[in-house]
Amino acid sequence: MLTEVIYYRIEAISLLKQMLETIYNHQLIEEHDKIVVGLSGGPDSLALIHALYHFRESLQIELVAVHINHMFRGVLADADEDFVKNFCKLHQIPMYSYRIDVGEYAKEIGTSFEDAGRRVRYQYFEKVLIKENAQKIAVAQNKNDLIETFFINLFRGSGVDGLASIDYKRDQIYIRPLLDVDRNAIEAYCLENALNPRRDHTNDENDYLRNKIRNDLLPSLKMVYNPSLDQTLYKTIKIMKREKAFWQKHSELLFKESCKGEENKVRISKKAYDLMHEAEKLQLLRYAISKVRGNLTNISSDILEQILLLSKTGTFVDLDFNHRVLLSYDELIIQKEVISGVEIMPVLREKKISRQVYEKVKQNMKTSDIVAVDAATIQGNLILRHRKDGDVFVPMGMSGHKKIKDFFIDEKVPKEKRNHIWLVCDDEKIVWVHGMRMNNMCKVTNKTENILLISFNDIVEALELC
Repeated sequence: MLTEVIYYRIEAISLLKQMLETIYNHQLIEEHDKIVVGLSGGPDSLALIHALYHFRESLQIELVAVHINHMFRGVLADADEDFVKNFCKLHQIPMYSYRIDVGEYAKEIGTSFEDAGRRVRYQYFEKVLIKENAQKIAVAQNKNDLIETFFINLFRGSGVDGLASIDYKRDQIYIRPLLDVDRNAIEAYCLENALNPRRDHTNDENDYLRNKIRNDLLPSLKMVYNPSLDQTLYKTIKIMKREKAFWQKHSELLFKESCKGEENKVRISKKAYDLMHEAEKLQLLRYAISKVRGNLTNISSDILEQILLLSKTGTFVDLDFNHRVLLSYDELIIQKEVISGVEIMPVLREKKISRQVYEKVKQNMKTSDIVAVDAATIQGNLILRHRKDGDVFVPMGMSGHKKIKDFFIDEKVPKEKRNHIWLVCDDEKIVWVHGMRMNNMCKVTNKTENILLISFNDIVEALELC
């Protein structure tokens, strides 16, 4: 018993020591900062706010707590909210509490419950930041979260940025003082200080990838391959963070030497771009895209590879519904497109080819601006139009019909864009939602004899081989 008490005390002290080192090493907090703390009532966030409260005088900081009731766990969620209110009242910490039906919000925006919850939390954290005239938002991600995120990004096929996992600081606002502290030390700290945190039973369920990694993958890897896996991966992540920091500085230098920034646009000198190593091109593209777009959300390695393949003047890659990368004569242009009041109908290009020719050219057709359909499935002539009430189609990869309205919601198409997306239709159905998805009923199969290629460009370079 005495041994356990000593262990918990040592671990609790180590948490405070490590948190201070992280704060100073990464300049997370300045004197007189007012800090908004996300407080769920669980062990991580409770240890974070209690430790910051412990250092409030020496660090000369003020604390404000924010709790989000996701309305997902019924009376348990309400009990979490009451617990947080009592904790803050006891410690005289100002607190804001919000009740948001995250499940309904997830359906509304067409995303997962986990993603919707994250968006809601950050939205309200920032709301309180502004209201309280605060400087920082502290969140309680720890060393274990760092390792779990490494695996999540690894499975997604991430590069250096993804494998560097979670940053200590983001946008000069979000800070993570516990990022070098492991979960065992957090649990010990809660026990030592009799915090009695709330427990979320959904963390033990393997409905989400993070939980599967935490509950199944990591314990298995430690047991079979390396009992010290956490420390090994922690070292690897630190190496990735150094690599990320290098590329950040190098990308800034490349940008200054080869780019011109304008309103809603960045121009990259083709002459300078062509002399760069492929790795430099990719990092510069990421940096320049983030300048125009504000973030790199959903900018996958596949999209960047498509940009690298641009070789003909006038060809382009759409990043999303508002941003495009266009190859000009002597520049690569990354731009935000503003919808004007005048709309020009594009020219629809069609070319019918045999199965034999298709097999030769299909590898050169990796672009969102061309599709190959089974010619036998097309009824009558193809036309271009925008959506109408009641429009349905069978999205590629699905078996049932889906309303175009629901499809746009699921794909997170902004409302102002939905009436401007072109639909390629035959006499009976929607064949292709341009730039997004073709109709599964028109897909090329093993029984297909003739293929119809459809594009808005000059049937691009792939067709020049026909």
